[in-house]
Amino acid sequence: MKLPYDDVHLIADPLYGYLRITLSRAGEIAEADVIDNPWVQRLKRVHQLQSSWWVFPAAEHSRFAHSIGVMHLAGLLARQVYSTLIEVEEKTPSLPVVEETLRMAGLLHDLGQGPFSHFCDEEYFQPVFGLDHEQISQYLIVNELGDLLRELRRSPSGSFEPGETVDPWHVAFLVRAEEYGVRADGMRGPARTDDSGNPIPRWVQLLHRALSGAVTVDNMDYVRRDAYMCGVSIGPVDVNRLIYYTFCTDEGLTFHKRALSTLRAFLNARFYMYENVYFHRVGHAIDLHLREIFRPTLELILPESPLENRAAYRRLSEWSLFSTVEDWLDKPMASEQRELAEQWQSIIHRHVKYSMVYEHHVERQQPLPAARDLTKEEFRAAIVERLPAGLRGIEFVVDIASQDPRPLNPLMGPKRLAVYDPVTQRIEEQLLSGILEFVPAKAHLYRVFAVGREHERELHEAARAALEQSVPQRLINL
Repeated sequence: MKLPYDDVHLIADPLYGYLRITLSRAGEIAEADVIDNPWVQRLKRVHQLQSSWWVFPAAEHSRFAHSIGVMHLAGLLARQVYSTLIEVEEKTPSLPVVEETLRMAGLLHDLGQGPFSHFCDEEYFQPVFGLDHEQISQYLIVNELGDLLRELRRSPSGSFEPGETVDPWHVAFLVRAEEYGVRADGMRGPARTDDSGNPIPRWVQLLHRALSGAVTVDNMDYVRRDAYMCGVSIGPVDVNRLIYYTFCTDEGLTFHKRALSTLRAFLNARFYMYENVYFHRVGHAIDLHLREIFRPTLELILPESPLENRAAYRRLSEWSLFSTVEDWLDKPMASEQRELAEQWQSIIHRHVKYSMVYEHHVERQQPLPAARDLTKEEFRAAIVERLPAGLRGIEFVVDIASQDPRPLNPLMGPKRLAVYDPVTQRIEEQLLSGILEFVPAKAHLYRVFAVGREHERELHEAARAALEQSVPQRLINL
């Protein structure tokens, strides 16, 4: 007797209950084989939260756990929108192929993440190599996992039609659908073609908002997962309703009008997480210290681009980094490695160098040109000017944590959100504009961090005066 349990395995997840993945039959490749690949397993050794796990004791979850969750939501989305997708694009393949393509994009979207995730992009990959983790992910999907993906023949919903396969280029495209950039083959040029110059099919392009945009299965998972693991209450985030009221039009993935209240709740929950978790004062204090030592450390550990030395990059994780810098404690005194190792020990053992002495939160209800925002350099200069003459040489750092709670360019461009009104049977932009009135257009956290607490009060007063006098009150309250 053949039972379905021979083909599908269950994974327990705290958010979704049991998730299904396909198991290998004799001589066949299945999702379990992709999940067990060393590149995917490496994500178990990269924290989901780059420094917040030092602040929230239970936030030990990994990029791997998040990726499994995104894979699950991507499959739900595929099954939800398939009937409307084939109405818009008749050349769409079978449901299992569409489902599996989206599921693999969800599973592999963070494949290129380095230690400390986005911090690694900002402090090392982008300034040194001109790369970010999404571009690295695209390259790895095609060049490291491409052969595995091509051998897949089933999704949890069933078998592909004869001759159908998962194209790794389609998976890579969904990770970041952009016209130009670093292609999945490492070359710079149009990203909407594969290595043979063939265009990415329209059905794949119509699905690009699943993982590339303002409201995706990626952020649907991380907002809930991060809140759950940190023990933070964010109110209801109804992912099932958001997915249920998503369908496909000529513009791609589109929200039905009935999803708007849920969409607004989600945007506010994401904003809350930025304010209370991702921008936590202690986490940012740790980031300030990390910024001083991260690049010189990576220059010693990974001097070559991840695209040029993939073997070295696969071995690099937070676990390996911590082990390496601990070994450097045995290096001679005054050596660069020994000095870096001692700074890393302070961070690892949470001996936080900086303490926050001032914070001011600014929300704006109307977007303003970036040039009108106060820069870190301007803020620091204004503080120094207002310190007593004898204290102008004290050590302190200013930090401006900014967040756009509303979707970037929600009414146009690649981040556009399409909302359908069943009364007019058209996509109506004013529907989205209406709910965005309840979400700030821009939020800033102006902060000052000092080394030691000796002159805390003087710094606080100088920062307060600097902000009040440097930023007109009419702009602070917008």
